[in-house]
Amino acid sequence: MVEKSNKNTVKKEMPESIKKLFEQKQNGALQQETKSIVDNDGTNFTDNYESDKGLKQTEPENEIKKVDTLQDTKKLKKAKNKKENNKIQENKKEKTKNLKNEQDVENADEKDNRKKLSKKTKIIILSVLLAVVCCAFIITLTVFLLPKANKMSAPTVQVYSLSNQTILHIDENDDAILYEFYIQKKGETNITYISSQTNEISIKSKLSSPGEYYIWARYGGRNSQETSDDSQKYIYHYYEHLDTPNVYVSNDGTKLSWLKVVNAKEYKVYYGITDQNLNYFTVVQPSATTTNVEFYFSEFNSISAGNYTLYVQAVADENNYYKSSELSKPIVYAHKTKLQNVISANYNSGNNMLTFKIDIQKTPTKRFEILVNDNETFGYVADLTNETYTLDLTPYLTKGTSVSSIKIKAVGDGDYITDSDYIDVTIQ
Repeated sequence: MVEKSNKNTVKKEMPESIKKLFEQKQNGALQQETKSIVDNDGTNFTDNYESDKGLKQTEPENEIKKVDTLQDTKKLKKAKNKKENNKIQENKKEKTKNLKNEQDVENADEKDNRKKLSKKTKIIILSVLLAVVCCAFIITLTVFLLPKANKMSAPTVQVYSLSNQTILHIDENDDAILYEFYIQKKGETNITYISSQTNEISIKSKLSSPGEYYIWARYGGRNSQETSDDSQKYIYHYYEHLDTPNVYVSNDGTKLSWLKVVNAKEYKVYYGITDQNLNYFTVVQPSATTTNVEFYFSEFNSISAGNYTLYVQAVADENNYYKSSELSKPIVYAHKTKLQNVISANYNSGNNMLTFKIDIQKTPTKRFEILVNDNETFGYVADLTNETYTLDLTPYLTKGTSVSSIKIKAVGDGDYITDSDYIDVTIQ
């Protein structure tokens, strides 16, 4: 407040706050701040302030008014800042709320999807369980409604040979859809299995080597309940024949020859006038270093003469599950023998009687030839084959002939039996 006197005007000192404002104005700071406030609040405070620059600064009321206006401006700024801060906070809250709402929506969707998935899973599980129950019911119903399978009786196995084949046979069975055969060699673990639509098969190709085999079979049904049990095991001894010798006659005509046969223990050389009555010679298997087997015709010297047919066979040891070979191709052999000489002969010149003796085993003949005085020959044929013959030579001698020498021999058949030699007859 200003007091006046009649003497001189007294000027009170400016308050410190107003003074400070004027200093700031003078330094240009107040102008910048005021401009900033006007820009923010939209209040034309600076223009008013500038228009009053010419006013006297000593008027307290004006100064106080300016200070109040500045304080109001600060309050407005503070209020605006607070409002803006509140708006920012509200925006943040709104965003947070929206974000929360979105998360809640997402969670709700996820929860809903889970519920839907869970419901779908339950439906699938229930469908599977229902299908299983239906299948079990159908199977059970089928088992009870279908007729029970009848198990077929086990078959009986037979084995026989036919046309150089080994045939395995079981009886036919109308209920069987196939026939099952099993083959196992004794001492081995491998089992040969054969399935067939027929009840009879050839098994020779399934037998690996000679020996003892176990063979069994069964009827195959539509299922295991119908299939029969295995038959009893049939013990089959499988033999193989030895190779048949290939026989030929030597160039000199004195012997037979052929290659040695593997697994043969010996050979038989069969001979006979006819195939119905054969005898044989035995020839042993040669040593391991020998490849050829030989049989000499001199073995026939003790055999009566004749036209013989010869066969050779390789003989096996059947304990090794081999059988003797087939007979070889026939070999024709003309066996010729020479009759043995007359054993003894005597001539009685008094009665012209000739007596002689033979060995009928070695001289099987009834024909004889007599040579008198080396120039007269005649033949004699006996009625019977005897060891001793007596013959009257009177009908054969020329009348008046003087007998000085007589010879006699046995006569053969001219083909396979040759004549014996002459012997001198003793003259008495």
